[in-house]
Amino acid sequence: MKVIVFAGPSIASETIANILPGAEIKPPAKQGDLYLAVQDKPQIIVLIDGFFERIPAVWHKEVLYAMSSGIHVYGCSSMGALRAAELSVFGMVGAGKIFAQYANGKLEDDDEVALIHAPVHLDYQPISRAMVDLRNDLQRSCEQNILSQVQAEMIEKQLKMLWYPYRTLSALYQYAESVISPHQLDALRCFLGQNPPSLKQQDAVELLGDLAQIDLKALPPKQVDYCFCDNDAWQTLIIDVEQEQQIKTESMFSAEEALEPQCVLSAKLRAGALAHAKQLGLEGKPWVRPAFDKVAEKWQCLTDDGKPDFEQVSRTIFALSLTVKQFDQWIEREALLMAYTEYKQLTIDDCLDSRFSRAGV
Repeated sequence: MKVIVFAGPSIASETIANILPGAEIKPPAKQGDLYLAVQDKPQIIVLIDGFFERIPAVWHKEVLYAMSSGIHVYGCSSMGALRAAELSVFGMVGAGKIFAQYANGKLEDDDEVALIHAPVHLDYQPISRAMVDLRNDLQRSCEQNILSQVQAEMIEKQLKMLWYPYRTLSALYQYAESVISPHQLDALRCFLGQNPPSLKQQDAVELLGDLAQIDLKALPPKQVDYCFCDNDAWQTLIIDVEQEQQIKTESMFSAEEALEPQCVLSAKLRAGALAHAKQLGLEGKPWVRPAFDKVAEKWQCLTDDGKPDFEQVSRTIFALSLTVKQFDQWIEREALLMAYTEYKQLTIDDCLDSRFSRAGV
């Protein structure tokens, strides 16, 4: 008996663990993840966050498959709110204000909940801000008589025209400068600050709190009034997912294919070091943050005080057409190499993949 929660930037894993001790916390869901989760036979699946765009999004059919297998599926906040609004008629349960707005048609666009975020090692910390949260920020400011409704709508219109990675609190303040007085802008900055409450997080906390009250021992299997129909597309998904599970990739690139000829020897040496590190049982996790910091430095993505600028790093990842998963795999490999260089008393600077340096130029 267990609960599986797919979450990322909407709510921190630590918060989930505090509300639902014992829940299995997984990264944002992608296509095939709910199918795999069903194999673990949970009683409840909670879909909060999910990948999209460069990574195929979780299928509606996966949700239907899970519920037809007797699993209760809940959704809120982000991808979960979208899928719940679309599948509530089949029995998926939505929760929270964002779900309600999708369900009643007030919200229609997928980009309302879209944002960019940091890698898994930094707990998917949000970098941009979802439109639903920015709109909520403006509405709360109206309720405090800091903004008029007309002013809020003018700022909202400008934010909505932005591509979602560029929607930030800084952008809100920037657009507000041309709409409100300096005195109002000071009041707005004071009220919202740099980290205002997130509606996405509030919805997630509310749903998880409700689920914490459920007696799992007394919870009967989910009953549905439809028959799940298999088809060629579904079989193709299963085959692809199962094959992917069997393939254990040590790195995101093939050294010989991805590197320039003069770098092949270095890549082979690095591959040998990685293999030796794994044979030795070295642990790379303590080196994840130093590896990330080194990448930020090589990419020149630093703040004025020399700390990693997450927004710049994320935009560089986008510019390189990398997925978050690929970047995470890269960081994990670099961290293990750093652990190896310490073990062998080598120079850490020599272990960083030269592609990081070239990518940042």
